[in-house]
Amino acid sequence: MKQNNFTKRIACVFGLGLLCGCTPVQRSGDLMIQDVPGADQPRIDELWSVCEGVLRKHGFRLDRMDRRAGILTTHPETSQHFFEIWRKDVATPYDFWEASLRTIRRSVEIQTEPDAAKGETRLTVIVKRELYSAPDRQFNNSIGALQFYRNTLPSLETGAKLTAADDEWIEDGRDLAMEKRLLEMIVARAG
Repeated sequence: MKQNNFTKRIACVFGLGLLCGCTPVQRSGDLMIQDVPGADQPRIDELWSVCEGVLRKHGFRLDRMDRRAGILTTHPETSQHFFEIWRKDVATPYDFWEASLRTIRRSVEIQTEPDAAKGETRLTVIVKRELYSAPDRQFNNSIGALQFYRNTLPSLETGAKLTAADDEWIEDGRDLAMEKRLLEMIVARAG
């Protein structure tokens, strides 16, 4: 009987692995661009409002909103973990679990370019990913482990005191799946 339960557990873990996917998502490719009908100012204002609403719905904080240049950007946001069910800033199961195991942040840039001759506005969505990188810290006891992310522990390699300036964010390409999701939602809401 115990062997049967063990087999079921192994099958469940294997099934979850297949469900989530084993291969990473593609991080580079063509830009996510779509032409939206309407190039007049009221239509562009409506499109701009839809873009802001979709970004806020996905938990992004707006940073730069330059209507004249047609650029809307967000602050980098740390991606959701498995216990943050209210957040919606990852698009695939792979990204969900990766963000739960690693510290990743995303930022969004939306560009709008009206073309009066065609009567359309070109909409471009870019989602940038960054990975958190910190030097290894040295600790020799359990109290040191509790202070691992503070500036009180020395570097493992040099023994010098580490500060927040030693930590960095490394660019990791674009999140094409999230770009596609945002673009589809914006186009659907803009009509």
